[in-house]
Amino acid sequence: MGHVRVLNEFVLLVLLVVVASLLSVSVEWHVALACLWLVYGIASTWLAVVATPELAGAKLVTGSTVCVLLAPSLRALSAERARSTGRVRRLVDTAGSTAVDEPFMLVGAILVAAASIALSQAFPIVGSATNFAWYWLGLLGLLLIMLSRDLVRVGIGLLLLLNAVDLLDTLAASHQGVGAIGARSVVTIVLALALGVVWTAVHARAVTGAPPPPVPTLSLIGRPVGDLDQSDQQAVDEAASQAG
Repeated sequence: MGHVRVLNEFVLLVLLVVVASLLSVSVEWHVALACLWLVYGIASTWLAVVATPELAGAKLVTGSTVCVLLAPSLRALSAERARSTGRVRRLVDTAGSTAVDEPFMLVGAILVAAASIALSQAFPIVGSATNFAWYWLGLLGLLLIMLSRDLVRVGIGLLLLLNAVDLLDTLAASHQGVGAIGARSVVTIVLALALGVVWTAVHARAVTGAPPPPVPTLSLIGRPVGDLDQSDQQAVDEAASQAG
């Protein structure tokens, strides 16, 4: 039975590393949202293996709620990005093309995995495999927050960091009351709601700040009427009066 549990934990670790790495470099909003939900799903399955079904269910419900709250703003930001740049569905970038490139973030994720292995062995707090899981999520979240200029990735980094703290607190405490579980879920949902509001505000600002489309105007000798100087305008007025 112990070997089966170790194997299950190893499989979940591999899935967590793959999904979180894809989340850190994803540029499609629906892929990012699916990976975020999978992170919560894998963490929920992990808690079902090493803790209790109640904790696993609370984690899954929290993750599903977070994804539902973030989906509209992510879709709106992606659509606005596609309209403004002509590229298909990239996540919003607060600094234009100077954001950290996806290959660099992937290398950073690999370095974070190596650091997580070293820290989980040097400073074990809970079980060895669980140590790696929360170190990995926490360090990856910090990497996204500190190095990314992408507003969406910064928000995802905050969610990963909070997920790591939640996982550590859940496994470090011997007994978890309903109040503690509910409080952590409420904090996560409030953060997701705040991120959704901020992303929606950014989308609204991008929409209202866009220059209006040009209005067709009549032209005289190849120039719009609004661009005529004073002498040309007087000539037009005189011609109109003579015609009358």
